[in-house]
Amino acid sequence: MSTTQQADGEIHEDQLLNFLVNALDEEVALTLAENAEIDAEDIYEVLVGACADGTSVSTLCEKSEDAPHENSVLYHLRTKFDLETLE
Repeated sequence: MSTTQQADGEIHEDQLLNFLVNALDEEVALTLAENAEIDAEDIYEVLVGACADGTSVSTLCEKSEDAPHENSVLYHLRTKFDLETLE
């Protein structure tokens, strides 16, 4: 009896999120201070989630139990990027 698991032929939400976060991490340089409360991956997850839900960063952070505080995410986005370009 084989114990090798086969892929089920479906893309799962967590797999897609992981793929998109990794793609963003490779394409968009986002370095934060060593003492930052969040890391780049947290910010990418919020951005991907907000886009997928068709909502804002603030709304996603307010509704999600495990998301970082919206002010932390927005602070880093504002200090690292020109927001018009980012939109």
